[in-house]
Amino acid sequence: MLRIVLIEDDDLMREWLGRSLSSRGHEVTRFGRADLALDTMSADPPDVVVSDVHMPGMSGLELGPAMEARGLEVPLVLMTADPDRAMEIRALASGARCLLRKPFTDLSLLWDAVEDAAADSNPSDVTLASHALRTPLTAVRMAFEGLVAERAMDDRERHLADIASRNLDRLTTALEDHLARLALLTERRSPSD
Repeated sequence: MLRIVLIEDDDLMREWLGRSLSSRGHEVTRFGRADLALDTMSADPPDVVVSDVHMPGMSGLELGPAMEARGLEVPLVLMTADPDRAMEIRALASGARCLLRKPFTDLSLLWDAVEDAAADSNPSDVTLASHALRTPLTAVRMAFEGLVAERAMDDRERHLADIASRNLDRLTTALEDHLARLALLTERRSPSD
């Protein structure tokens, strides 16, 4: 069980995400504002913080540096409805482990991000790369499968969909192989205990 602080200014989203994380056996404390959460976390640090980026008062991007200034070394997972590459860079620079897109079409993306952040409070480059690559690949696969399942296709479209599916499989296999090799190289280079 993880102790999670969830910061989301939208009441319905906060409740839905809180229930989802609680259903995984985690203890979730919910806040509508980052500044209120920060005061509580300073007295009793959680295992992971999940925060929206755009909120009244302190933003999620400001939360990471504020936590660092108070000596809180707690993994931070950020989420936003409008991510782009610049936002992802800013999120990582602010101390976040990852930036997730909401609303979630698959809550396992949130669960995995939270559990990965907690499992490795000092992530390696391989861990960050793994999450940064697997998450969008999973989202692309889900979107593709949803599009293909929801429409009738002629022979040409079915052929193109088959090609895309095979290449998604090849890309997934290549990614997993590459990440496994990186993990092995990193393990060999790190000093043994």
